[in-house]
Amino acid sequence: MTTRAKIRHYLIGAACAVGALVAPTAHAAGVLRICADPDNLPFSKAEGPERGLYVELANMVARRMGDTVQYVWWLTFNEKRALRNTLLQDKCDAYFALPADPDYKAPGVQRTHAFLDMSYAIVAPAGDKINSLADLRGKRVAVLSGSAPHILLASQKGYATSSFTLNEDAMNALAKGEVDAAILWGPSAGYENLTRFHSRWRVTPVSGEGMSGRMAVAVRQGNDALAADINQALVDLRPDIMALADKYGFPRGKPVQLASVSTGSRSLHGSGGANGSADMLVQSRVIRTGFIKTADTTQPADASGAATAATGGDAAAGREFFNNTCAHCHSTDGASPIRARDLRHLHSRYKDQWREVAATTIENGRPDAGMPTWKGILSQKDIDDILSFLATIQPK
Repeated sequence: MTTRAKIRHYLIGAACAVGALVAPTAHAAGVLRICADPDNLPFSKAEGPERGLYVELANMVARRMGDTVQYVWWLTFNEKRALRNTLLQDKCDAYFALPADPDYKAPGVQRTHAFLDMSYAIVAPAGDKINSLADLRGKRVAVLSGSAPHILLASQKGYATSSFTLNEDAMNALAKGEVDAAILWGPSAGYENLTRFHSRWRVTPVSGEGMSGRMAVAVRQGNDALAADINQALVDLRPDIMALADKYGFPRGKPVQLASVSTGSRSLHGSGGANGSADMLVQSRVIRTGFIKTADTTQPADASGAATAATGGDAAAGREFFNNTCAHCHSTDGASPIRARDLRHLHSRYKDQWREVAATTIENGRPDAGMPTWKGILSQKDIDDILSFLATIQPK
């Protein structure tokens, strides 16, 4: 029976499969079954003229091994769930691709050696020489909300940021002149720069804690022979992998070193975090395209350790910080049209406890709502300034 004749099942729902190819229950000689996302360029695509780096590489690996390829298409908004429902259910033999970092826990799977480095990247006009973080001072910089670059810039003075959920929205803002530069997820930014903007900007990779990672192929635990075969194919295909990276616009070259920012233990590839932590659905199209670290949102709330909202903060400084860092989700001056995010109602909701509730939320985050923790990132003065600003927008 041909691949085209195989029965496809379609499941509907957030972070669920849009199609899982019914496949043999074991790895058959001559057939390599690959798990991949059906709609995640520049990495993978089920249909169309461009299939993505992972799909093209999987085809090369299979040919190198003397196999034909069958695909199991499964959306990877939640990568851990995708693995459970495909690779660990023996519906496929290999998953392209998984973070090589051993801190990214994926029970039941083993990884090949890393085959590709990925990182955030600075997107800026070709004439701008940006060799360090300081070169972005005074510029309007687009960042992905809650990402390591967002937290880094928010923790330092003198940087004006605009936060976005999606890479493409940030790129659009750059094209409209609403920002001067951006620090975005490199593969996605490079691909968009190449395909949508005809290489209008220079896309330069960055390095630093939480800014980069390496990708590997995952197979089921104990499938040592298959892992070894794929490893050898990846070694043999090294020049082809670099050519694919260039084809899809992935940023390459010497990275710009950014100051390290502590991001805790949370590693994201797919919206499920490391160590079984709660899903984060913010940046849904971005998170599942590579190895991304963001703030550790798994810390339990500790009311006894929460910052008590001190009086005497600088409300003007707090407003400036808030609008540069928090307005993407909460709107300018906290006046969101979405009532749950409208911070003008804190006092009416929590009465005299609103300051303590706000301080606890800022420190510990809300992983269920996509808000990262800022504990250890913001100083006590920063938090006091924000709370003082929030006090000015509560109804009298």
